[in-house]
Amino acid sequence: MTNETMTNDTALNETETNKTMANDPTTSKTQKLLALIKTLAPVNQADFFDLGILTFTDDVRAMCEQNTCGRFGRAWNCPPVCGSVAELEAACKSFERGILINTVTKIEDSFDWEGMMAGARDLYELLLEVDRTAEKLGVKHRRVFGSGGCNGCEECCYPEIPCRHPDKVFTPIEACGINVMQLAKDAGFKYINGQNTVTYFGMVLLGDEPPRDSE
Repeated sequence: MTNETMTNDTALNETETNKTMANDPTTSKTQKLLALIKTLAPVNQADFFDLGILTFTDDVRAMCEQNTCGRFGRAWNCPPVCGSVAELEAACKSFERGILINTVTKIEDSFDWEGMMAGARDLYELLLEVDRTAEKLGVKHRRVFGSGGCNGCEECCYPEIPCRHPDKVFTPIEACGINVMQLAKDAGFKYINGQNTVTYFGMVLLGDEPPRDSE
């Protein structure tokens, strides 16, 4: 048996385990959500993490203000309109636990901007599916955070008119002042996943879930 065959078999077994957990009536909504997330493409890693590892600094937010991506002050999901670091920190701390997610996209080289943007769009579509799944499960107190600028519209309508799809807008993790590289390390995730790849991160913050017998 080759290593590739063993890897594929392991992945299939993990997928079946996650599907079984998602259908188990004794499994909590948040556990079901994580199990279902793990079955979605293009998820590379997904797991619960303790919100106590989140740190919020103006230094990270200052990177947004340098406007390397060209979205600062030009999109509804990005700084400064998405809120200050203090406001986003307070919002994050209103939740009880989180699920961290990453995806890995292969690119031709470090100049493959189109490949990088395709990976960013894949993450955005994934987070939309995660949010829809959480809604179907009845996970009401939640907030999804993404990576970089919004990919919901070809061109953002900010600031001329209100956001056309406010339910599909995800604030970037970095806009909160969170160092994603440090977050990945503290959560036990891989930040770098090989040559000619780009790794994107998203997170779902979750509030208290009522006991099953009260649902």
